[in-house]
Amino acid sequence: MKPPQKEAVAEALSILMGSVNKENDTQFVFQEIPVAFASLASLPDNVEALALAKACINKELDTLISSMQHRSNLAAPIHKLPIEVLVMIFAHFTASSSLSDNCSLLELTTVNKLWYDAIVHSPQLWTVVESYFSPKIAKLVVQRSKNLPLSLIWDNRGCDENEQPELAEILDLLVQNSARLRSIKITVPTRSEPSVRRLLESNMPHLQKLQVEAVWEPYSVGESLEEFELMEGPPLREISLGGVCLSSWSSPRLSRLVALDITKPHPPPSIEQLLAILANSTQLERLGLCEWYRSGTSPWKPLSDRPITLPHLKDFDVQCIDRSYFVALLTSVYSPSTRSVTINTGLNNSGGNPLEEVFALGADQLTALLGLANSGPQSPSTPVAINISVETSELQIGKFGNNEARQIFIRLDEEHCAQAASLLGQLFLALPHPPEVELSIYTLEPLDLSPWSRCLRKLSVHCTVVCRAVVKQLAQRTVDPIKGVTTWMCPNLASIDLCYLHSADEIAELDGVALETLVRARWSDTGAAEQLLEFTVRCEAEAYPSIWSRAAFLKEATPCLSLVDTDTD
Repeated sequence: MKPPQKEAVAEALSILMGSVNKENDTQFVFQEIPVAFASLASLPDNVEALALAKACINKELDTLISSMQHRSNLAAPIHKLPIEVLVMIFAHFTASSSLSDNCSLLELTTVNKLWYDAIVHSPQLWTVVESYFSPKIAKLVVQRSKNLPLSLIWDNRGCDENEQPELAEILDLLVQNSARLRSIKITVPTRSEPSVRRLLESNMPHLQKLQVEAVWEPYSVGESLEEFELMEGPPLREISLGGVCLSSWSSPRLSRLVALDITKPHPPPSIEQLLAILANSTQLERLGLCEWYRSGTSPWKPLSDRPITLPHLKDFDVQCIDRSYFVALLTSVYSPSTRSVTINTGLNNSGGNPLEEVFALGADQLTALLGLANSGPQSPSTPVAINISVETSELQIGKFGNNEARQIFIRLDEEHCAQAASLLGQLFLALPHPPEVELSIYTLEPLDLSPWSRCLRKLSVHCTVVCRAVVKQLAQRTVDPIKGVTTWMCPNLASIDLCYLHSADEIAELDGVALETLVRARWSDTGAAEQLLEFTVRCEAEAYPSIWSRAAFLKEATPCLSLVDTDTD
C-alpha cells in the first residue's frame, strides 16, 4: 500500500495548525519548510504546536486502527461464542491460575475489548482472594465480585516484617466483608498477626468450608493462635483444623458436617463431644483424626447400646490417636459404605492389643467397617471376596464385589499384628455368611489358621518358619464349629503359594519332611481332600534339597504342583 501524497499531508497539517491557532489564539503559519516561515524566537512555540498536532493525529489514528482491527477480529470463530460460554471458559482458566501469574485474568483483559468487557463485567470470575495479592488487587476483587460469595486462600508462612502491614490490610478488608465469605483455607504460623484471629472470629453467616492450619515457625511473632471461637451461624459443611482447636466443641455450626478433619488439637474434644458431633452429622462422608492425646487414663465406657449410623461415610482415616478414642470410634460408629479405611493405633496404646477391647465390646461396627455387615443384593451362595495381607506391623484388607471395592489399612505394634489377624479370623468365623478370603502372610511369627478354616480360599506365605507351621496345620483335621463334623483344616482351600526364604539358621530338612507329610495325609491316604486348583512352592534348589528330592512324589500326588527354583526364577 502506497503512502499519501505530500500535498495531502501538507493540506492535513495546514488544517491541524489552523485548529491549533484557533484553540490557542495564535498566528502560526504552516509552510512546507517550517524554518522558513518563523523567526528564531518563535521556533520553540512552533515545535510545541507541531508536536501537539502530531500527538493528536497519532491518537486518533491508533483509535481508528484499533476499532477497525476489533471489527475485523469479530469474524474470528471465538467471537461467535455467546458471552455466557466465553465466561465459562474463563472460569475454568481462573480455577487453575492466579491473578499474580504472568498469564492471568488481568492479562486476558488486554487481548481485546470483547474479552475485557466479558471479564470485567462477570462477578463470578472475581471471587477468590489470595495471600500474595497486593491490597490494590484484593480491593479490585472485592469490588468486581459485586455481592457474590468470596473464597480466601491464605498462606503467610515465611513472610518477613516488611510484608506484615500489607497482609494485615488485606485481612482487615476481608473482616469488613466477612459476611460474604463462603470458603476459607488458611495456613499461618502459630504466632500471627491479630488480624488473623479477628477474621476467624468475625461474623461469617455464609461460611461453608473452613480449613485452618497453624504451623510452628521459630522466629514468628505476634499473637498465639492455639484456639479460636466460631461465631454463631448456620452449620458448616466442611471443617479441617491442624494444630489449632475451637474454644467450644459444642457449637451448632459443627452439626450436619460432610467432612471433618482434625489434627493435633490441644486440647482435643472429649470422646462424648466427638461422638455428639458425629451423631449430628449423618451426611458425613469423610472423617480424619490424627495425633489426639487424651488427658487422664480412665477407660472409656459406651454410653448407649445404639450405634451412631453414618450411611454416607466413604473415607475413615484415624491415625495415632489415644486408645480410648480408637475403641470408642470402632465400637460406636456404624458405617456400612466406607471405601477407604486407614487405622493406625501407634499412639499410647500400651497395655495390650486395642482390637481386643473392640471385640470385647462387640464387633458389629467393625464388621460394617469391613463391608461385611450387609451382603446387599449378593445372595448367600455368592460370598464376598476379601484379600488380607498380614505383615509385620500392618494388616491390609481389600474387599471386592457388588461394585463397592474398599481398601483398609490397620497398623499395629509388631507384637499385636498376628493376634489381630486371629481376631479377624474369629470375626469371620462367627458370620452367618463368611467371606471368601485370600490370605497372604509376611510375618515372622506363625499364624493360627483355625479361625480362618471356614473361609480361607487362597493362601500365600512368605517366610520359611511360617511355611513350615502352615504346612503342619494343613495336614491336620479339625471339627467344623458350625456343622460339628470332623474335616480338614481349611477344607475350602483352592490355592496355596509357599515361598521359602533361606536362612543359615534354618534346618531345611524339616521342610521337605513336612511337605511330604502334608501331601500323604491330605491327598494320598484314604479320605483325601479335594485337589487344589493351584499349588506353588518357591525355594532355592541348592538350599532346600529335601524339598527338591521329593519333587516326583509331590507332583504325582498333587498334579497341580509347580516347584519353582527362586535362584533362577
